[in-house]
Amino acid sequence: MNVYQEETCFCMHRRPLVVLLVLVVAQVFLCGCTSSGPQDFSVSSSYTLHITTDTRIENVTLLVPIPARGDLPAIGHDPISDAFYANRFPEHITPAIVPIDGQYYLRLTAPFLSPAEPVRVNYENYTSLAGDFRPEIVPQMVETRYPFGNESLFLPKQNLALTAGSPEAVETRGINPGCRYSYTIPVYAYCENGSRIEVYSTIWGRNGWVEQFDAGALNQYSDRYHLVITGEPQGWMAADGVMTAGEGIYREWQLNASTTSGSGE
Repeated sequence: MNVYQEETCFCMHRRPLVVLLVLVVAQVFLCGCTSSGPQDFSVSSSYTLHITTDTRIENVTLLVPIPARGDLPAIGHDPISDAFYANRFPEHITPAIVPIDGQYYLRLTAPFLSPAEPVRVNYENYTSLAGDFRPEIVPQMVETRYPFGNESLFLPKQNLALTAGSPEAVETRGINPGCRYSYTIPVYAYCENGSRIEVYSTIWGRNGWVEQFDAGALNQYSDRYHLVITGEPQGWMAADGVMTAGEGIYREWQLNASTTSGSGE
């Protein structure tokens, strides 16, 4: 056998070893990825309130629903008080939280509102829970499947009804569209020289985490109401609302938790 043949044989014997080594490394990498559970957990809550007008209106009094958890105003675990709204509005607007028929409202009084200075509240609280999964993380997550009685919502909800076609339960495969509820909620408005006022407010509660191969996942609930007022309002009106629960991705480790755990409880 000449030198060329010897080198050829050596390469032929060596090639399976190289291929085997590559397969072993890939196997170890894949096993390491697939065996790791969810990680990098986070929870977040957000609240927005937007009030706009097409023209300048005067002698304004508004009473709008605010987030409430249980019997008290709160967004997630953060209480809402008069101080919460301090420095969020123009100086000529006076905010105050007032109880009405067992519920809490934000009362806004102002000598005027103008299109140049809309009312805007944008609040978000983000909390990182932990790196790797531990069973005690689940009770700290937002109860996105059953927010009623567990999380912040707009109250009081009147004429609450499950939207036709909403699923009865969440699934652990795919992305859940969520259960949608329609409702109405009272809003009070009084002003002079009114033309058009729009009131829009939202609540979001979310859970997020990272799965294998760095794939992000989340689930959430949301609550929002919307009202368009024309002319000169002088009393209570019904705003249209929509609440969606159980939207997004769910896994067995979350579904097996208590349905009344709530975030941080």
